[in-house]
Amino acid sequence: MNSPAVNDSVVERVRAMLGPDVVLIPLVRGSKVPLVKAWPQFTREKMQDPDHLKLLESGCNVAVLVGAPSGGICSIDIDSDEDAEQFLALNPDLQATLRSRGRRGCNLWVKVEGEYPRWCKLNDENETHWGEWRADGCLTTICGVHGSGCDYEIVTGNQPVSIAFAGIKWPENLVLPWEDDGGDGFEEVELKFGPPAFFRENKNGEISFKDLNQAFWAGLYAAENIALYEPDESEFYLYDGDTGLYVPESADSIKQAISTRLLQTSREVCGLHLLAEYRRDRDLSAIVSQLKGVIEKRKAFVRTGRSIHLQNCMLVFEDGAVGERGFSPDFFSRNQSPIAFAPEAQCPRFLNEMLVPAVHPEDVLLIQKYMGQCLLGTNLTQRLLILDGQPKRGKTQLANLIQGLVGMVNVTQLRTQHLHERFEIFAFLRKTLLVGVDVDADFLASKGATAIKGLVGGDWFAAEKKGGNGSFQIQGCFNVIMTSNCRLRVRLQGDVGAWRRRLLIIRYEAPPPSREIKNFSDVLLREEGSGILNWAIEGLQLLLTDIAETGDIRLTPRQAATVDSLLAESDSLRAFLAANVQKSPESDLATQEIVQAYADFCPQMGWDPLPDTIIGRQMPDLMLELFQAVKAHDIKRDGRSVRGFRNVALKSEPE
Repeated sequence: MNSPAVNDSVVERVRAMLGPDVVLIPLVRGSKVPLVKAWPQFTREKMQDPDHLKLLESGCNVAVLVGAPSGGICSIDIDSDEDAEQFLALNPDLQATLRSRGRRGCNLWVKVEGEYPRWCKLNDENETHWGEWRADGCLTTICGVHGSGCDYEIVTGNQPVSIAFAGIKWPENLVLPWEDDGGDGFEEVELKFGPPAFFRENKNGEISFKDLNQAFWAGLYAAENIALYEPDESEFYLYDGDTGLYVPESADSIKQAISTRLLQTSREVCGLHLLAEYRRDRDLSAIVSQLKGVIEKRKAFVRTGRSIHLQNCMLVFEDGAVGERGFSPDFFSRNQSPIAFAPEAQCPRFLNEMLVPAVHPEDVLLIQKYMGQCLLGTNLTQRLLILDGQPKRGKTQLANLIQGLVGMVNVTQLRTQHLHERFEIFAFLRKTLLVGVDVDADFLASKGATAIKGLVGGDWFAAEKKGGNGSFQIQGCFNVIMTSNCRLRVRLQGDVGAWRRRLLIIRYEAPPPSREIKNFSDVLLREEGSGILNWAIEGLQLLLTDIAETGDIRLTPRQAATVDSLLAESDSLRAFLAANVQKSPESDLATQEIVQAYADFCPQMGWDPLPDTIIGRQMPDLMLELFQAVKAHDIKRDGRSVRGFRNVALKSEPE
């Protein structure tokens, strides 16, 4: 059956096929461009307008505003004749429905009972276009001239078959959008944020495009992406389902994604073709500003659970057991180990060649527990680990191995000399492990070193980005490892107890290995990475047991004594004076006599004496504090005056 002639009553002929409630829109002849503005808002009442009816009878193409405006009349547009035959074989009830066609394929017209999805494209599993489901928000041409030059044809002039959408059978190889998103996400966004665009009606009843609804497009981005905005950091994060990570996303990148979505919608959704003109930077910036409020999640990455993010899974620690889970945005993870979990993997070379020969057996267990804590990404024990001893014993290789196990992207350098500076803390954002390698003896005695106690102890720090506006708070839950070829001196400032609660020290005192292997940590991670991972996971389980039973990591008396010794050495001048100087009326001591006695005392304790400059700076305050002795400049020795202190003397038997 050919299309109706233009000198016939086109409106009456189409109504005879599709029913009296159908809404018709005039198109430019030979195209799909509407001849009226704001056609998505057309209603049955507006169909009665004489000018509109006259336009429909003018020889133009005529399209149906399908879906709800036309009483549920929808169409299934199939691109090829072969696919159309296969579809009708799946749905024999549709053999009798109204069928039209252009150059090839067909449009099957149906009257849908109940709910149905909005317009959408239909592709197969290879992303080859199959056709379209045409419903609300779409026009389907019923008569006129096809863009190829042929006329639209009515193949079967029956009334549309009434059918429930769920009763339609689709080819198995099709990807069905309404199944992918569990419903009509576009419609849900519209319900929450309003329509995609606003229209205006003038005094003559003419409707025209007014403006973009920025809130809708912010809501649509949020609906189609798993994303969040961290207001403290002024940072967007986009969830990557392949890695399970929330990855920083720039505002400019989000603008481009929204711009692409606007352009796509302008081409695919009838009546919204003007959206393509609203992709200017000021419009996109306004949408991104709205998006901040839609997806804001403050403190999203504060770690409250006990889970490890690995290359191929999540490990969750609950009630003493370890469970393997798939990736999920609910973990709010932005730190992943590059090592894959393989439950049966072992690490004999790591244990027998790197670790066991180098340290005391008690310290092997301590390293195992701390490595497990580093994998967890938060400092449960509120302690830092010091590896010290002679060079070429493997300290740096172990530190490098732990960094590789945690993931280098999650590690940054610790610089105590800069911790008091305003921008240094910002460098720790998104990091879990801070490392100082081959540091000198004064690394913990510098001006900013006292901040380390807070960086491992849960204190909050102001982080300020250079060139940024304002600052935000970062909690100090970092794991900290440092290596040194000498014993470190700590800037105690009278807070010995706090430092005692923060330190773990492992001494490398064994002979150096007979054969040095270059980049041994890289070799071990490559050959035994999953085995080392399992060993560290076992260490974390042991640590969690320690914390559950004692509230802290268990230390042996030898390990506790090592910490006490370092603290005493850091305060060695105080320790010497307290033990070897006493009040003695009518006696005095020259400063040089005290310095010499201190120099004799330190080797007996196995300590390195403080430099003269530090001794000169500390001694007056300590002598005043311990013995109420004020520095004098007229202590007599060999007939001349020297600096010293009155009413004190060395004990006859050094302690």
